[in-house]
Amino acid sequence: MAKQIKNKKPIAQANKAELKRRRYLIAIPVVAFVIKLITMGNIQGGGWLGADGENYFKGVDGLYADGFFSKAEILNYWPAGYPILLWLLALISVSKFFYLISLFQSLFFAYATYYMTKNISKTSVAWLAVPASLFITFNPTLSLSTLAVGYEAPVASCFMMVLGVILASKLNAEKSQYLCAIYVGAWIALASLMQPRYLLAGAVILIIWGSTFIPRKKGIGLIAVAIAVTSLAPALLIARNAVAIDKTTISTNLGVTMAIGAGDETKGGYGRTGPGVPCTPKMPGATVTDNDRVKCVLKWYLTNPLKTAKLAFYKSEFFWSPWSGPMGNGTMARNPWLKISPTIDLQNSQSGAQLVRGNFGKLVSWLWIICQIGFLIYGFVSLRKIDPITKLLANASMAAVVISWLISIGTIGDHRFRLPTMSLSLLLQVAAMWSIKKKISKAL
Repeated sequence: MAKQIKNKKPIAQANKAELKRRRYLIAIPVVAFVIKLITMGNIQGGGWLGADGENYFKGVDGLYADGFFSKAEILNYWPAGYPILLWLLALISVSKFFYLISLFQSLFFAYATYYMTKNISKTSVAWLAVPASLFITFNPTLSLSTLAVGYEAPVASCFMMVLGVILASKLNAEKSQYLCAIYVGAWIALASLMQPRYLLAGAVILIIWGSTFIPRKKGIGLIAVAIAVTSLAPALLIARNAVAIDKTTISTNLGVTMAIGAGDETKGGYGRTGPGVPCTPKMPGATVTDNDRVKCVLKWYLTNPLKTAKLAFYKSEFFWSPWSGPMGNGTMARNPWLKISPTIDLQNSQSGAQLVRGNFGKLVSWLWIICQIGFLIYGFVSLRKIDPITKLLANASMAAVVISWLISIGTIGDHRFRLPTMSLSLLLQVAAMWSIKKKISKAL
């Protein structure tokens, strides 16, 4: 009898710890959401404009005036997905439009954080769930971006949902795998509806996930189902543009974006210098199309390997650069965090500005970049070593981050492009910090 009681004690303690962890995983996003509600009440209109806020609103204006098949130029130059989602909110209320954007984006972010970390708490790295929730939820730039007009925070939420679903598919044997494939495909579809470049990241995650199933035929079937669902997003955008402007395109800005980040003298950011990549139309007198520009830039990269490598370095530096300071490079001037950032306040004095933007500031910025990448890699390697589920967690997270990084290298170096996969990079970085902490504790 005494032996039975003794055996039940560790089980009871484990259940108690799991219950406590679950409460934290609920409380952390809820507390952050309440803070955001208070913040919304103190912001004029209930939210902020993001980097491209005015352009998204032009798209919404076109949709509001002319409907889904509006011919507004911004809706075919840029992907129409995010403005379409905003338009649906505008149909609910124009007067409370900003509040609705902030509310829905913040709710989505809170639930996605909970859902992903809840499933992590059921794995062998349950210790990672609470710190990951804390770092993701209270990261000022990522979390406050839910109160700004922009696709970045919603896409970050979509990736957390994707990760949560693929973990759930492995943790619950009774759960229908094909239903999970539909869910995964739907979340990738939503992310790519807002920004089609994340179709590539989603496709790689699907391949990684599908390859973990035995027999292989089942994995291929799951990938096929998920891709079929995901393809609905680009199909919708193409169909809209086909009716609206008689062009079967998702957007017409890829070539322009790639051209900005390429050239003999530029460093690959928005502030380009020197001549652009030469591009002539196939037929004399014809207009250079977006596809022509894409081909010209790709040809330039292939024929200038050393310059391409140099640009890749600069764009990587910009992608991982701090949000402010001497090395900050990108389109995050409206970053909500910069409204309260100590480094911004410090630059109000001459001595402070010299400190932040001088050699000391550059040293701190480089350490920031190196530590970010170092922790990312260490967390990835640490998780891969534990078991098949944590290996899947590591591979899927790293794939999304690296592809986002590579897309920046192929287009423009901009630290804003880091935001949509920042929830996953933070997850790996927190895994690194807690792995190091555990090793130090064990050594002591």
